[in-house]
Amino acid sequence: MTGSQPETPILRQPETTWTVAHAGRDATGDEKQVGWIRGCAKPPFFRTDDPTGWLRSAGRALVQRLFPQAREPAAILIFAFALLYALTLDNDLRPGELAGGDLITHQYAQVQGRFSNAPGYPLYTLGGWLWFRAGRLILGPEFNPIPILSSYSTFWALVALWLLYRLILEVTVASPAAAISRHRWLIAWLVAAFYGVSYFFWYYAVTTEQYTSSVAWTLAVFLLAFRWERTGRDRCLLGLALLAGIGLAHQVTVLVAIPPLLWFVLRSQPLDAGGKRLLRRPRLIAMALGLAAAPLLSYIFVYVRGAQHPEWRGVGQWADTWRWFWSFISTQQGQSELTWAFTPFLTAEFPSLIWREMTVPGLVVGLLGVLALRGPARAASQRRAAAIYATLTIYLVFCWIDRLGNWYQVIMPAYALLAGGIAAAAVWAWERGAAGKLPASYRQTLYASAVRTLLVLSLIGLALYRGIVSFPQADSRDQPDDTGLAPGWAILADDPPPGTAIFAAQEEALALDYLTEIWGQRPDVRVVTSLEARQRLADDAALAVTTSVLPLAASEISPDAHLSALGSTLVRLRRMPPRDAPADLLPWTHDFGPELRLIGGRMSRQRATGETVVLLVWQARGAVESDWSVSVRLTRGGQEFAQLDRQHPVHGAYPMTRWSPDEIVADAYAFTLPADARPDGLRVILYRQTAAGSFLNLDAASFPLP
Repeated sequence: MTGSQPETPILRQPETTWTVAHAGRDATGDEKQVGWIRGCAKPPFFRTDDPTGWLRSAGRALVQRLFPQAREPAAILIFAFALLYALTLDNDLRPGELAGGDLITHQYAQVQGRFSNAPGYPLYTLGGWLWFRAGRLILGPEFNPIPILSSYSTFWALVALWLLYRLILEVTVASPAAAISRHRWLIAWLVAAFYGVSYFFWYYAVTTEQYTSSVAWTLAVFLLAFRWERTGRDRCLLGLALLAGIGLAHQVTVLVAIPPLLWFVLRSQPLDAGGKRLLRRPRLIAMALGLAAAPLLSYIFVYVRGAQHPEWRGVGQWADTWRWFWSFISTQQGQSELTWAFTPFLTAEFPSLIWREMTVPGLVVGLLGVLALRGPARAASQRRAAAIYATLTIYLVFCWIDRLGNWYQVIMPAYALLAGGIAAAAVWAWERGAAGKLPASYRQTLYASAVRTLLVLSLIGLALYRGIVSFPQADSRDQPDDTGLAPGWAILADDPPPGTAIFAAQEEALALDYLTEIWGQRPDVRVVTSLEARQRLADDAALAVTTSVLPLAASEISPDAHLSALGSTLVRLRRMPPRDAPADLLPWTHDFGPELRLIGGRMSRQRATGETVVLLVWQARGAVESDWSVSVRLTRGGQEFAQLDRQHPVHGAYPMTRWSPDEIVADAYAFTLPADARPDGLRVILYRQTAAGSFLNLDAASFPLP
């Protein structure tokens, strides 16, 4: 207009197409578009009162391009933790883990389709049974079963992290549309990452336990309850009822969340499409009760398997299966750990493990942050906070009662709820620090940026600190003390004949049972008691003992058994003297006087133990009049560099004067050699010590090695 002053726009659309708006805030405090920016270039026109706005808009442009929806960060979160947990996944066992406890009980339950610890975890166990078989089908029967079994916990851990991410978005917005605000998913991502690297959650995510599924259950029931309050959808309430029933058929301690959530549901009661409240809808209530009761049918599995296998019931005497069943599902063992005594009021672990796990800042912020939870209305926000505070209080009281037991496992779901409080506090600080409702100014913009930057750096630092501290303890892969299965592998390395029964020490028996029943290695081999061993010897069936219990063979099985080594660990017992030689012998033949003949032997390196085993096979040409000792020496270029001497053959347990005419006896010698040692010769000497203390050699023989 001629003569008039032209308007000066704050923002103007340039000729080129800009990809994202300069962000401002609407009346609700959520982000909106009020300008444009291309990539990270400075636009030709920008607000003069906000000179750094273009830079912040460029950052938002990059984030929006990478993650247009909140589900993309969730996918990255799950992928990152799947990789982390896979790299630290348990792949072997410690000796103590084979002796008993939750871990080994769950593994046998999921492989054999048996009930687990009381009350049996029927649904969880059946899911693990399917998981294990699917893993074996995909990876093959020879694949290590321990990572497959451990990854079942990993699956539930990833589900729990996803649910935590969604729950944080749910409790930090007043409407669904605002849930994808970039700062909210960023905070949800960082807080979920912090919880994912907390020690107990990480450790139980990579080992065979049920606790990560309990965390997932807790997060799921709160998420469904809060969504039902916001949407009023019946399916949310019915899902909540179904999960309540699943809790009754799972780790029953998670049910501490049910009373607060029941109060929450009754206080909320959103109207349905017909304007009716929950308590005026008997059909919906009946459906919910039916869904809650349905999972209890899974206890039929516990009863049936207990009736089929009484040996699985544990220690105790019961008149019938029915009495055992009720005793089992009542969790008598768990109740014995509870105490109402006031001394000791605290222990070395309770409650200090709580702030060691969450960190002191995380615990304080989490507790206070519950007050910042959001809902569809102010009253809804207060109800949500009250439900979580009530749940945390019940957990604290229960853990105090269980302070002499495994309370630190029971309390794990409470940590996830506290993580939600941390996220709510962070969102509150972000939006209050942004001063979105105040007039923009240079000072306020820098202040808001500083607050947000400090907030993000604090969350990153919290997650990094927790992860660095947790890693050495939570990492369960290739641990040096995972030697529990080594005795079992040593037994199988001796390649016992088909159908061999083995009498062994407890740690050897536990390892062998695991390898045959869980791993599927040599299922024809089994462990027997001394009573069963005596019967097998009488029947002249395949029987062997390990060298660790060989001194007990005479008293526990028979003093007249004929012995012959199968390798460095096993000794074969026979009722009659053997007359046949082992196969695949090298021609190491030599007559040691008129009574003894070396008829062959072989040398092998055992992968399980790393030992080099020399097997000598002798034959008594007649009655042996003297007990000769054996010296076996390895040579290189004619020089001896390794030597093993034994007073008697067969690990010192079978003097030659006990040998029958024509009896064939195998004798094994295990050498621990350096990796670069390559013997090219073998020397065998028979000798004995005279009454005067000197040594008398019967003969010596040398053989080349291939």
